[in-house]
Amino acid sequence: MPSRDALQRLLDGLQTFIREHLALARVEMKQDLRAMGRDLAVGAAGMPALGAGYLLLMVAMSFLLSSWLPYWAAFGIVALANLVTGGTLTWSGTRRVMRDRVDLPRTAEELRRDRRWLSSMKQGNRPAENALPQPVAIADRGGPSDAASR
Repeated sequence: MPSRDALQRLLDGLQTFIREHLALARVEMKQDLRAMGRDLAVGAAGMPALGAGYLLLMVAMSFLLSSWLPYWAAFGIVALANLVTGGTLTWSGTRRVMRDRVDLPRTAEELRRDRRWLSSMKQGNRPAENALPQPVAIADRGGPSDAASR
């Protein structure tokens, strides 16, 4: 086989290789974002009622405290307690979000397989034609069963 044809086959294979990995990463990100969107929608559904109930509870606590303190002091104490609690929860949540990463497990596994394959090529072991990393169809890499297992 002429070297030009071999180089062309290598470049075509590399293009296909990169295209398939990008497609896999894109599919995984779409699945993760859809699941996150559904979870956020379910969580946000009760927020208006929860907010109104919380506000009424805080007003009731302020009026209860105002039987011993002036109104301004009672409402100030309740507001300060809410600010401290909200700030602490926000700080804690922000740290948790920063610590968590988005994982792409199937993409990572494909990259590990490719790295092993490339290292075997570097060592001079010429793999057989069927030893090349075989891409799996993207449709086979996750569907409703994967999303349900999360």
